[in-house]
Amino acid sequence: MTATPAPAWRRSVPLRFRDFDYLGHMTASSYLALLEENRVEWLAGTDPDGRPGYVVATQELTFHREILPADGPVAITVTGRPVSARSYEVHETIAGATGHLHATSRARLVGWDRERRAPRPLTQVELALLEGRAEIRTGV
Repeated sequence: MTATPAPAWRRSVPLRFRDFDYLGHMTASSYLALLEENRVEWLAGTDPDGRPGYVVATQELTFHREILPADGPVAITVTGRPVSARSYEVHETIAGATGHLHATSRARLVGWDRERRAPRPLTQVELALLEGRAEIRTGV
């Protein structure tokens, strides 16, 4: 199953004191946390309780340029496409306030059944979002 990625979802995110280390730039774990928080926001409408059911199978994060406090707020974009009946791939970017690209990410996510603790097929709502058939909400 392959499909064209849906239009990009975009959200502006303020940076927090805890995102930075003693070198004065964003910590590696903060990049992953920001991506995860925004991925959940992007997928929130795919689940009635606003808690999307997925697990990260793989994630590749490429650092292009350090993020300093003055680079905020950052813009995070997310696009996705289904790759099988149970999984999809997301591409994410983090850009600074001046438009510089700071990081890119590619992750493979698997639909997850919380009760059975096992993979599940993607829902029609998830597929609609991934295939660009759902309304794209832009974050704050």
